[in-house]
Amino acid sequence: MKAKIVSLLVIAFIIFGAAGENVHLKPLQQMQPEMFEKTLNFSKPFIENGRIYMHECNSRIYSAGMPALPEHKIILKFPLGTKIERIVCRVNGISIENLNEKISAMPFPRAINNGSAIKYELSQDEFPSTWMSYKIGAGLDGDNRTIFLPIHVYPVRYLPDENKIEYARSISIEVEYRKASITEKNLYDLVIITPEEFKSMAYKLAEHKEKNGIKTKVVSLSYIYTHSYGRDEPEKIKQFLKDAIEKYGIKYALLFGDIEHVPSRLVYSFIWGDVMYSDYYYADIYDANGSFCTWDSNGNNKFGETGENADRVDLYADLYVGRLACHDMDEAKTVVNKIINYENSSEKPWFKRLILMGGDTFPKWNNIAEGEIVNAFVANARQDFEHVWIQTSLHNFLPWKINAIWSDGGGFISYSGHGFEYGFGTYPKNSKWMIAYYTPYLLWLKNGDKLPVIFFDACLTAKLDYHMFGNPDIPCFAWCLVKKANGGAIATIGATESATTTVTEEGPIGQAGYLNLHFFMAYQHGTTPSKMLVKAKHDYLNDIASGEANDRLYEMTLEQFILLGDPSLQLP
Repeated sequence: MKAKIVSLLVIAFIIFGAAGENVHLKPLQQMQPEMFEKTLNFSKPFIENGRIYMHECNSRIYSAGMPALPEHKIILKFPLGTKIERIVCRVNGISIENLNEKISAMPFPRAINNGSAIKYELSQDEFPSTWMSYKIGAGLDGDNRTIFLPIHVYPVRYLPDENKIEYARSISIEVEYRKASITEKNLYDLVIITPEEFKSMAYKLAEHKEKNGIKTKVVSLSYIYTHSYGRDEPEKIKQFLKDAIEKYGIKYALLFGDIEHVPSRLVYSFIWGDVMYSDYYYADIYDANGSFCTWDSNGNNKFGETGENADRVDLYADLYVGRLACHDMDEAKTVVNKIINYENSSEKPWFKRLILMGGDTFPKWNNIAEGEIVNAFVANARQDFEHVWIQTSLHNFLPWKINAIWSDGGGFISYSGHGFEYGFGTYPKNSKWMIAYYTPYLLWLKNGDKLPVIFFDACLTAKLDYHMFGNPDIPCFAWCLVKKANGGAIATIGATESATTTVTEEGPIGQAGYLNLHFFMAYQHGTTPSKMLVKAKHDYLNDIASGEANDRLYEMTLEQFILLGDPSLQLP
């Protein structure tokens, strides 16, 4: 599409009714209209090292196959129930300039299971297609129920068929809205959903939580299935959680049992094979209108569809959700005792150790060691921790050395590389031979009570429906770590299926690697692993998702990474 340079003023009106009448957290009072206004003035863009920059921009838009263009990001937050009545974008002083040097394009995401690029058709029109984009969603911001309105302003647009850029000197944004005032009950903080089999251990954990100031309610699945409504068991659980928010004000939900005891939701956003399990379904209770977010807006009983039959999914979390994927009472006793001992221990000198693990995730591609780049960015984000490196370039990424270093303890482990249902592994630089760590090696891990929270920036480590050789005693690797007696981990984050990532010299800019970095950026004293994971996902929605050309890719990423552990676990 040719750029229109005859007009010095472009005005775009976007009207959206977000929340208000449908919000069920009562009482609700609508305020008088208010206005957010901001005018952004921009200088002429310039090129350095094959990248386009503009001094006044505070971020960049990364989209596969296109240049990394400057953008200005504005993130507005309002109380849940706020109605966004009007968004206006005015663009002034449009100019066009030829590009006389080569501009670097962003790489396509890569599948972490086999390194293949995830390619999709690119637009030959202007990129981005508009001067501004936005997303409206409802979710938790800390403990506050919030309407998120991330606005992305694009003062530079790329014209691929002409190898030109189009840029604006000034862009003004106006947002007209009506705030809402909502009073939420605060009777409980945490609800534990349990089958009858684990009820005694659920009550033991609840008693401990109450002593530590976490108001906890235990509810049996049989009660939910009898008293809640929905077309199947997962929807009945989700409807119960919605009611529990509105009746009790809960912020945390713990699913006590594996998927044979407490079902997960099969969703249709998986790139390979259509469906995958997602516990994130239970976290996304409300849409931007404050209505129940079914994940099946087209009503065909296929949840979380993308593409032509895409369902409307909000993807901002309204609950902090975790799962204790216990298969039997022995596992339930082990993990409950680990949680109680962890939270009752006041002295954790080992906690300030951050173990960073990685290598060359995709050998002989792009001439960078992706995992080690992610490690470096995580380390830079957490300079308040002692950094312990396990990397193929240091020749200590070996099973026996991993066990020795883990056994010394660490508050967190950040791993970036390949993953499987039964372990993880990565490559030395430009090597064709992977170094791997498998589930049986956990027998020699002796870290006792020095239990880390582990983020697996990898495929499959939290595959909920996996059992090695069909043996339920050997489930997915991420859960094996949590259920391990006398060691292992206190909580893990992993993907339920194969994942993708995008890593460049500029760092982890998409999918699994992005979540890894932002998970650790979210740490602060007294937080919980679930809050860290949700903050990373909300960062993704606010920062990146609007610029990703393939909606299926970012929806899959957000839906497949889950917490195996207590969502209300109090970190030092």
